[in-house]
Formats: sequence, C-alpha cells, structure tokens
Amino acid sequence: MKKEYSFLGNDVTHWTQSIRRGYSISFLLYSFHESGVFDSLKSLKAISASQIAKKNKLNLLALEHGLNFLVESDNSIKKMGNKYKMTTIGRKRIFSDQARAMSLGAVGAYHILLTNYLDTLRNKKRYGKDFLRDGELVAKSSVLTGRANYSWVANKLKVLNVDTVVDLGCGSGDIIIDFCKRQKTFKGVGLDISKSALRVAKINVKKNNLTSRIDLIHGDMKNPETYSSKLKSSNNKLAFNAIMALHEFLIDGEQAVIKILKKMKKKFPGSYLILGEFNKASHSEFQKIPIYERMHMLFYQEIIHGLTDQGLTSFEGWKRIFKKSDVKLIDYKKDFPFRLVEYVIKF
Repeated sequence: MKKEYSFLGNDVTHWTQSIRRGYSISFLLYSFHESGVFDSLKSLKAISASQIAKKNKLNLLALEHGLNFLVESDNSIKKMGNKYKMTTIGRKRIFSDQARAMSLGAVGAYHILLTNYLDTLRNKKRYGKDFLRDGELVAKSSVLTGRANYSWVANKLKVLNVDTVVDLGCGSGDIIIDFCKRQKTFKGVGLDISKSALRVAKINVKKNNLTSRIDLIHGDMKNPETYSSKLKSSNNKLAFNAIMALHEFLIDGEQAVIKILKKMKKKFPGSYLILGEFNKASHSEFQKIPIYERMHMLFYQEIIHGLTDQGLTSFEGWKRIFKKSDVKLIDYKKDFPFRLVEYVIKF
C-alpha cells in the first residue's frame, strides 16, 4: 500500500501539483508532436526557439513558454543559454508508441470528453449530439495501441492459408498495409464506410508500393450486403480482420454484434474472422494491477468508453457472443499488452 500512496502523493501539495503537471504536460506533448516541435529537437542537437518557430511557422512567444515549462517540470528537454536540447531519455519516451498513442488518443481525440464532462454530468450536453471525438486521431492512436499483436495476426493468417484478407474499418489503411508487408501469401482488401478515409488509404497504399496487392472498397461492416459482391475470393479462402471495432456496436447490446456475425456467416460460410478486443476488467481485477500499469486501461474503459456511448465486454462475454452467433471459436491468445485478446472464429 505504501507504493500506491506515494504515487498518489505524500501530502496535498504533492497530490495537487502532480495533477497540475500532468494536465499541462499532456497538452504540450500533443501540441509539440502535432506542430513539429519534437521533430525539430529529435536530432538531440541544441536549437533556439526562434529556429523551431521559423521552421514550423509557430507563435514564438507561445512556443517559448511551453518549452520553458517542459524544461522546468521534466527531464525530457534541457535549456542551454537560449537554446533547447532534447535528452536521450526524452527522445526515448516522447517518441515511444505509448506516448504517441496517449498524445493522439487521450489528449488529441478525447480531451473533448473531459472539457464537456460537467455539462454531460448535468444533462446539458450529450456525446454524439453536442460534441464528438476526432475520428482521424482515434484511428492513428489505435494503430499505435494495437500493433503489438499484428505479427501474431499476420502469422495466423498465413497458417489459415487464406488468399484474401479483408480489414474491416480499415481507416487510413495502416493495418492491411502492415499485414501485406509481413506476409506475401495473401491479397489485402481495405473496407471502410468513410470515403474520405479510403482516399487517405489509397495514398498510403500507393506510397508503400502495394497497389497491385491491396484493393480498397466502400462498404458498411454491419451490412455484408454492401460489400459481399465486391469480394472475389471463395469463402473458404477468405479471412476478415477487425481490431477493436466490433465492440462499438455493443452500445446496442450483445444482440447487435450477434446480428452482424450471423449476417457474415450467412454471406461467407467457411470463412474466418480474426478480431482483437479489449478484455473488460472488473473492479477486483483493476485492484490487482499496479496503478501505473492500470491507468491506460482504466482511462480506456471508464473515460473513453464510459462517456462515448460505446460498449465493452470481457473475455467471457465475447465467448458467449460467439456461442449465440453459432460461430466456432478455433483459437485465441489473451496475453497481449493492454488486456488485448485476439480471437479466431470460423463462420
């Protein structure tokens, strides 16, 4: 218990000022990543604020105050005269997947949940009607959070000996591009309901020289009728991938996801679906996880999903859904970081 008490603060000053520091640094982290400030410091060479501002077309005064705060409150950046220099440990932390995912997701995409929380609490505003997350930033942060399992999924797709892999809700195409780079044995298809996302995906596929291997199609993952005729593979050679996508429909209850899976089974009998989903934690499970390790998962479960009209379920909940959908769970792996579980089901 001593460690947890120390983390939360030994006295009220420690506790309150740790909150102040974290609140401020979180927005600096996001802003400096998105504006190019951190990229200007990444070489670990000393550079002046005016040089950074000129290079990235930034407000010099705002930049200097932000850099000075970071210098005095953290060890990621040092000040040397009128120049700033990123430290080795700073570069390691700032450009880590954990920091980038937090920057893009928790701050960039989801700060709006907390700035509108009081009005939500008082029933003055409602998510989805009065304010929305930034979907593009969510997609980018999800890639950073979930790519620890990409290798396992890509290998599993090879073992299944499929010739076509469809990424449901492909967004900017990062996942299907990654899979096709890892394995040369199948053709990729990116499916999304957003035409703007598909335009971005098309650019990324071309950049990676995968135009001959990846097709991009418009369709709604909830309704296989919107895309089934566009897929050329035979069902027993077809696999679908969905990473942290199906849980969003759980806001309408398990039956909504069961309905989707039953539709897919009817349209694509004998095909496979690999889905990666967060294993919802109970209070007792959270209490057993050290608070540093608990925080990301806790934020995801209780803030992001608690306040955005999305659903989550546990490992046992997903197994129950598969059973009710009359699909066969043929494999799973549940020891990925961040309580991610990968399931392999056959229609």
